[in-house]
Amino acid sequence: KLVVCYGILVILLDFVILLSSAMYLLIYSTLFGQFIFEAAATHCFEMAIHRHGCCVLQKCITSARGEYQAKLIVEVCAHAFQLAQDPFGNYVVQYVLDQKIPSANAHLASQFEGSYVYLSKQKVSSNVVEKCLKVFSDEDKAAIVFDLISVPHFEQLLQDPFANYVIHTALVNSRGHLHNALVEAIRPHEEALRTSPCCKRISRAISRR
Repeated sequence: KLVVCYGILVILLDFVILLSSAMYLLIYSTLFGQFIFEAAATHCFEMAIHRHGCCVLQKCITSARGEYQAKLIVEVCAHAFQLAQDPFGNYVVQYVLDQKIPSANAHLASQFEGSYVYLSKQKVSSNVVEKCLKVFSDEDKAAIVFDLISVPHFEQLLQDPFANYVIHTALVNSRGHLHNALVEAIRPHEEALRTSPCCKRISRAISRR
């Protein structure tokens, strides 16, 4: 039954993505829409890593209500660590983050805990970490920052082609003691920052203080 359900869902992906807004709303407000929501929740991971499926899944999250929406978000959060590293799945995780649902963000924070350095050094998942720094609570932002500044050889992270963007985003989106802790971790490496092309934005952010 699940195989048949997923087979039908895959066939629908290319169709649904081409729908006009009016037709899209009509279909998603019917029992057919409920079928799609249930199938999407069952095959959330497969949809999220599909070129068109990731777009359909985001539309499902927007259109679903009540228990259907909650189940979709829970499924995305449950697979968030893997999805954050996927070329298509990362967009679904960022979409959930953009909804700014406290329970969802707390679930995502628990999935990423202790892995922010690893995720920050990858092209795709570094974008997810940047999004976390923009929408997380102050407490969860602090977990990211302290994960970053506690890494051995922090200067290497500062010069990483992807992590340096994460650190700059952390500077822009932190405040108070957290911001000061990040600045103090960066200051010993200011000279290296000025001579590294990928670190100039961090150097400028520090010099503006």
